[in-house]
Formats: sequence, C-alpha cells, structure tokens
Amino acid sequence: MAQFYFLSVLLNVLAGLILVYGKNLAQEDEFSGEGDSVSSGSTILDFNSPVFRLVVGILCIFVAVMKILSVFRNDVPVIGDLFPVLAGFAAGFSILLEYYMASSSEPSSVPPAAGAVLGSRKIIGAVCIAAGILHFVFPQIVLL
Repeated sequence: MAQFYFLSVLLNVLAGLILVYGKNLAQEDEFSGEGDSVSSGSTILDFNSPVFRLVVGILCIFVAVMKILSVFRNDVPVIGDLFPVLAGFAAGFSILLEYYMASSSEPSSVPPAAGAVLGSRKIIGAVCIAAGILHFVFPQIVLL
C-alpha cells in the first residue's frame, strides 16, 4: 500500500534524524523527566521530547510490521522491502529502549547486549536516513 510506503520513508528519515542529531535521553544528566520538559515551554512535538520519541518508536515498529505484511505493486513479498523494514525495526527498538532506560528507575534492568544498541545509535540513525532516502529514490529495486 502506498500509505505504508510513504510512512516507511518518512519514519525512517525522522527516526534517523532523532538518533543522529537528538540528545541521548538515557544519560541521566540530559533527561529531566516529562514534567520538566512540558513546564519549560516545549510542546509535545519537540524533537527531544520523550513523548514524541515514544510515539515515533512505536510507529516505526508498527510500520515495519505492516511493510513486511503488505506488498507494494508487483514487489517481491518480504524481501522486496527488507532494508527499510530492518532499518525501521532497528530505529524503533533503539528509540524505545532509550525511552525505557530514561524513564526506568533501575538503570541496570536492561541486558548489556541491549544497552550496546544505544552506543551505536548514530550508526543506526545514519542507516535509517540512508534507507529512507534510497527507498524513496529507488522504489522498485528489490531489497530497497
């Protein structure tokens, strides 16, 4: 469906920009809580808002699942959109993990392997931006 194609491109680029240029909410000195960000005059559409990131993370994973289930115009099922789907899953997981670590009272409750994802958040973000742009420019290429 064309709607999920558009959402895949949009969310991959948006999640990539969040991961590359946004601040890391999992670091205690940068996270001041949801109440403080709202009271300081920022809105829910703030690029570094935890609520905005939560919505983007959930939508990334939802659209990735829908892209794997829906086929776009004579495309190969599952494999046709593999790169943007994997990028969407990685971005959504990274953003949701960062949100969880920022809002969790126990910072050590995340396994070390999952915590290593946050160390490579800029790489995941760059891959997401590339996946979104390539998926937009070359819509009929297999794997893109």
